[in-house]
Amino acid sequence: MQKQRRPSKKSLRSLDYLNVFLADVRDGIGPYLSIYLKASENWNPVQIGMAMSVSTIATVIVQTPAGALVDKLCT
Repeated sequence: MQKQRRPSKKSLRSLDYLNVFLADVRDGIGPYLSIYLKASENWNPVQIGMAMSVSTIATVIVQTPAGALVDKLCT
């Protein structure tokens, strides 16, 4: 039987910080992206909302399989 490895506290803390910064980037870039698309690309609010919604839905759909893959590769 294989000995189960446990992640170090440093590794877990690094993942916590990465998660916080990624959430900040995702939530922080949305308003700027909306303004850019409206001003530079002449998108209307419906198109901007659809693009942001599709991005969010795609992220939710991809997270579970990606998480399972990471878990499988790390064990």
